Amino acid sequence: MSSPCRAAASRPRRWQRPETTRAAETLLNTADPHLKSVIAGRSHFVFLGAGALYGVAREGALKLREMSLSQTEAHHPLEYRHGPVSLIDERSCVIVLYHPDTIAEEALVAREVMAKGARVLGLGGPGTVELPIAGPADVRPLVCLPVLQLLGEYVARMRGLDTLAPRHLTKVVTIG
Repeated sequence: MSSPCRAAASRPRRWQRPETTRAAETLLNTADPHLKSVIAGRSHFVFLGAGALYGVAREGALKLREMSLSQTEAHHPLEYRHGPVSLIDERSCVIVLYHPDTIAEEALVAREVMAKGARVLGLGGPGTVELPIAGPADVRPLVCLPVLQLLGEYVARMRGLDTLAPRHLTKVVTIG
């Protein structure tokens, strides 16, 4: 007889389930044809995300910066309106990682930056390019990551850079 704890431990967590992988693959395949047009002519990239998606926004900004040597930043969507939004112009691309609990507020920010000239990649909500996300909120970070990686690859290619040999970066960092 198995204990309830052992039975629970043997069940895959939501992020380990095949439907999470399928949702990520679907989002990636849906996003791919739109990414080049949303980044064309853009040199300033802003990632916005709340809750667990804030960490993913920071990771997306870091990966894009490393891969493409571009200016990137990451912010909580509602804090972005208190100063950093002043940098938005027609050279900006804003990637909004929508959380289902705050989509209305985040959509206001997206509309505001679009009115200032930015293109918006809306992952799970409104934007210049709007991409729906399947699955519950707790797996959205995993579902969005492949799209952010591909976005970095396309920005790097647009700039003529090789992402397999990023400038000043090594696979292993040694100190000493």
